[in-house]
Amino acid sequence: MKTKFNVILTLLLALVVQISFAQNKNVSGIVSDDNGLPLPGATVIIQGTSTGVSTDFDGNYTIEVSEGDILVFSYIGYSNQTQTVGASNTINV
Repeated sequence: MKTKFNVILTLLLALVVQISFAQNKNVSGIVSDDNGLPLPGATVIIQGTSTGVSTDFDGNYTIEVSEGDILVFSYIGYSNQTQTVGASNTINV
């Protein structure tokens, strides 16, 4: 009986760990100006953390986030923009 309890408890623990890791996802998009021109070197940071990425030459970025995180987009000479991560895997700013 004790062995069955240990097996069930171990499986339950493995399930909880799997669910907690499954919440992260990759979000990508393009950062551009008002005219639609890409902004290379723009910074995309998860608000409240030091985790972030920079856009490439074409303004593209990819970052691993959790749903509900707030992304802060910044570029020299422009005001910061924020976007909340939802169900979509693409955020263009």
